[in-house]
Amino acid sequence: MNLNRGLKIYLVLLISTVYLVSFSQMGVKAYDAFLTKGTFEPGTLIGSVNIENMTKEQAINELEQQVTAWFQGEYLQLSINEEITVIGQDFFNFDFPATVDSITSETSNELIVSVNQTVYEEQLKTFLNKRYETIDHEQLQAVMVDAVKKMATENQFFSIGAYVKSDLNTVAAENFVSSSFDQAMVQKVVDSIGTIIIPAQSQVSFLEVIKDSENLPQDGLNVVASALYKTFLSTNFVIVERHTGIQLPETIELGYEANIIKDKSDLKWYNPNSTEYTISLELTNAGLFARVNGAPFLNSYKVNLVEKTSYPPKSIIRYTSFLEEGQEKVVQKGKDGLSVKITREVFDLEGVFIKSEEIAEDFYPPTHKIIETGLINRLLNNESSNEVFTEEKESTEQETTENDNSENKESVKEDSNTTDNEEKSNSEGIWETPAKNAIEK
Repeated sequence: MNLNRGLKIYLVLLISTVYLVSFSQMGVKAYDAFLTKGTFEPGTLIGSVNIENMTKEQAINELEQQVTAWFQGEYLQLSINEEITVIGQDFFNFDFPATVDSITSETSNELIVSVNQTVYEEQLKTFLNKRYETIDHEQLQAVMVDAVKKMATENQFFSIGAYVKSDLNTVAAENFVSSSFDQAMVQKVVDSIGTIIIPAQSQVSFLEVIKDSENLPQDGLNVVASALYKTFLSTNFVIVERHTGIQLPETIELGYEANIIKDKSDLKWYNPNSTEYTISLELTNAGLFARVNGAPFLNSYKVNLVEKTSYPPKSIIRYTSFLEEGQEKVVQKGKDGLSVKITREVFDLEGVFIKSEEIAEDFYPPTHKIIETGLINRLLNNESSNEVFTEEKESTEQETTENDNSENKESVKEDSNTTDNEEKSNSEGIWETPAKNAIEK
């Protein structure tokens, strides 16, 4: 009896405890659910916009404001014809209600956005003109939409040149150098180089390209480097380093020399484009072809050589005893000095002039003509005349001195006149002036 009573009391207490605990827990959850009805859980994002604890209406308003503010930050930029274009909000169509309806709570979600084709085509056709058809617009639009969906608060920079259709990657620039050079030397350099790869937005060094090759002929290196330099002038590549020699080689055209000296003179260039290019060299009987292969450039380039000036050499006379008088010998032939300015004009695809820029100014000093001429006979004649003049002067001085001495002796010793006269006579006989024919001898 007592056992049954105790069991009943225990069950009553257990049920009461479970009820009280459950009610408190469920009450709190019910209270939270009632107050936060229709809001999003913490950690819910749309792009970079935090919408936790917001209703749908609040989330839509917040999303509209944040998207507008993001585009005002000019985070989305497109490089067209070497100019930066800011992509605005009007390039896209947004569906904010559909975005909010498709949200998964406690995760990061993407905007539902698409490209406004009308604005896109109108703007890009204005910038690109005929080159519009060469662009892979599906790929370009995809990366732009992806950037908008994430709304990252950092600059999103895209170069239009990176989205040229792959099937249009052909010869972007080409140059030809006629075969006025030693083909064997040039062929050795061409075989050593092979194909040069120019990565996007990277710098390339000619000496680095040939660093693993040994005993390459100097003239061959200069011809190949000069051909590359001339080719690069027809692109938007930036010439970082380039040198010229003291004299212009006969095998290289004025204005296009690129002198290469190991560990001293290099040719360096920079590819500012977002696409990779390759360089191929082909040597034929007619000459050397240098080609830049890759996406076509958005502008065309024209190289001009202006203010060509020549400087005549001077003649330098050297006197030598190894040649007869009046005889001449040309030791070094003279050569005109040269100078020229290299400029480049930039045009768009419609042929409209954009700008002109000065690339370099080359100067080669004149080589003076050196002539050796004989002067030995004339010098000997002058020396002989000087000797005769000296002898005459010395004899006159000595004769005068002797006469003075004789007169002194007469004044001191009057009784020795005879002896003094004899000495004077002897002195005059010894120091007499030489005959004219003796002087000539």
